[in-house]
Amino acid sequence: MKRKDQRISENDLLGKTYLVTGGNSGIGYEAIRNFASRGARVILVCRSKEKGREALENIKLETGNDSLFLYIADFSSLISVNRFAKKISKDFSKIDVLCNNVGGANAIRMVTGEGFEMTFVTNHLSGFLLTKMLLPLLSISTNEEPARVIFTSSYGHAHSPLNFDDLELRNGYSSLRAYGRSKLMNLLTAREFSLRCQRENIVFSSFHPGAVRTPIWSKGGSASRFIGFVLFPFLINVKRGSDTFIWLASSQDQRALEADGQYFFKRKRARVATHATTAASSKLWDLTEKLVEPFAE
Repeated sequence: MKRKDQRISENDLLGKTYLVTGGNSGIGYEAIRNFASRGARVILVCRSKEKGREALENIKLETGNDSLFLYIADFSSLISVNRFAKKISKDFSKIDVLCNNVGGANAIRMVTGEGFEMTFVTNHLSGFLLTKMLLPLLSISTNEEPARVIFTSSYGHAHSPLNFDDLELRNGYSSLRAYGRSKLMNLLTAREFSLRCQRENIVFSSFHPGAVRTPIWSKGGSASRFIGFVLFPFLINVKRGSDTFIWLASSQDQRALEADGQYFFKRKRARVATHATTAASSKLWDLTEKLVEPFAE
């Protein structure tokens, strides 16, 4: 652990409030560490209170920033996300930047108590619901600089197109297919939010972090573990993996401020799969709205 006196001294994010889901490890942790070191107020969201507290205390010690807040939410449950969004709306008057970073992979197909396939609800439905419910706080952003919403996507979005008759992979489930399609959904969702919220002072974007050395490789079953093992010498560290994430969330670069719902890699707009169409974005939005509607009140 770095000592407190080694913290970054610039405070260019002072007065801004950041909310980062999946922030206790990986690129989420690295992004929070960066935002906190630059003076931001940061809300760290994760499922484990123990891991969250440890992450929070480490970042406080390293950065000297005491304006860090831990909230516990289970993103495999839309009821939990609803409660969390309502709590944030009560506790904070505005959110400047929302980072939808939480995600996971599952070796076998699992269905939650609310009836959703686990990867689908954790990686897609929950981020969609949270963003919808926090739009009023994001819309309060000043005219000088827009609020921002960033979705952590992946090159895995190119794995295969969505099957709108079977979004939850009741047939042909595999960890890589479920994860890849959920990352496609993140990309499409960022694009569609940008299109539908043009009157709001909010910039939406998504990004590919690269092949990062994080625990997710061990959570997707034997195929994922094997790929992680083979790629391990070539995997990048979380600092490099979080670079585009941090840039989209905090840079004054016009490319970041005018992201326009696009997908980025290495701070540049990146090519997307041919099946990532505007028609797919619109159809996914309509179906997703219907699924989360009972949990949005």
